[in-house]
Amino acid sequence: MKLSKYSFVIKRGSDYVLYNCWTEKMAVLEDRLREWLESGDVDHIQDIHPEFYDYLLREQFIVDNEVNEAEEVIRKWKEEEGREDCLSLMVNSTLDCNMRCWYCYEKHRANTDLTPETVSSMLKLIRKRITNPKLKSVHISFFGGEPLLNFERIVWPFLKQINDIRNEYHKQFSISFTSNSYLLSNEIIGKMNSLNLSRPIVIQVTLDGNEEIHNKTRHLFSGEGTYKKILSNIQLSLNKGIQVVLRFNCTGHNIRTFVDVLADMKDWKAQEKTNLTIDLQQVWQDSARSDIDMPAEQNKLRSLFLKEGFTVNPLKAITPFRCYADNANHFIVNYNGDLYKCSARDFIKENREGFLTSNGDLEWNEKRTLREKLKYGNPVCLACKIYPLCHGGCSQAKLENERNMTCLKQYSDYDKVKIIKSRVEFLLERFV
Repeated sequence: MKLSKYSFVIKRGSDYVLYNCWTEKMAVLEDRLREWLESGDVDHIQDIHPEFYDYLLREQFIVDNEVNEAEEVIRKWKEEEGREDCLSLMVNSTLDCNMRCWYCYEKHRANTDLTPETVSSMLKLIRKRITNPKLKSVHISFFGGEPLLNFERIVWPFLKQINDIRNEYHKQFSISFTSNSYLLSNEIIGKMNSLNLSRPIVIQVTLDGNEEIHNKTRHLFSGEGTYKKILSNIQLSLNKGIQVVLRFNCTGHNIRTFVDVLADMKDWKAQEKTNLTIDLQQVWQDSARSDIDMPAEQNKLRSLFLKEGFTVNPLKAITPFRCYADNANHFIVNYNGDLYKCSARDFIKENREGFLTSNGDLEWNEKRTLREKLKYGNPVCLACKIYPLCHGGCSQAKLENERNMTCLKQYSDYDKVKIIKSRVEFLLERFV
């Protein structure tokens, strides 16, 4: 037997923590056990501490000498990716938008409404998939562009047809929107709620700082600010039973202004706070500032909102969970029937990975084939000690760097140890 290459011994205060970045199991080590593990003399532990040896074996801290751990990781990933119990469909009902945010990666285009042909094809697709006895749930998320721009004309008629299928087959359906929420109204919310889904509808909305800073980023074509209207519409949604994920788009220039947002929200009613989840995310296009410690500032902000009774997601940390784009049963349907896997790139012809046929079938192209070929990483990834956590980055990054046979993230050994320590701290803070 041997110590798993994914097992790490981390000093934490006066203790040593044994952590495996594949199983995510941890144990506190006595000093002599640590020495034997680090020396590689794991078989000796069986003689002196058979119960602990069995634990190490059961939790895969130690593995058979012949096992290829990377292959086992990939085998498990393939099982998860191929699950047929959930169909996840992201729909671009339009690529037009009523705002122009500086960091948006999409080229917004007018006259890009979801076509009747694409609607017909999606309904056929859902009807085909829903007859699979393994399928338990269908999730449809509306993206864009701004999906509320054509809610009355396009989205709502489509949702009514989706609801007819739900009532016919009695499968679990859930609906979500990624929206700036400026166009939310009593009428739209009432129609959403009339679907009587088993799960609340979720809307993800973004704020970009306090009123002054937000209105410089998210304003209408006229220049009119949107901050107060967005907050008002969020409250309206929360009081009508809609769940809202309020994303704080943090930059070095706006992070400290979110305390003003707290002042505007802290007196919200208990029901409003119950239906709201705050998610702090750094804008990836943001340039780092030497005078701003972003993680520290986000932690301070998170603590302040938690103190006022809000639910705030844990700060983003490296995680074993992989991108939704890698799941076989998740894909994006553009307004014109083009198919994509990644939602973080512009929806242009060059990026498409297939199209949805008039019969409701998925016709993938060579770009999707290449994504599948590259998504488990290159030989450097497979040999890496933090492969289960990092997995070489997302498949989109691998697709765009297909000839790169080095670490795409350029991690040093120091970086890897730092990542492991950070993950251990994250897990301990959550569960201890």
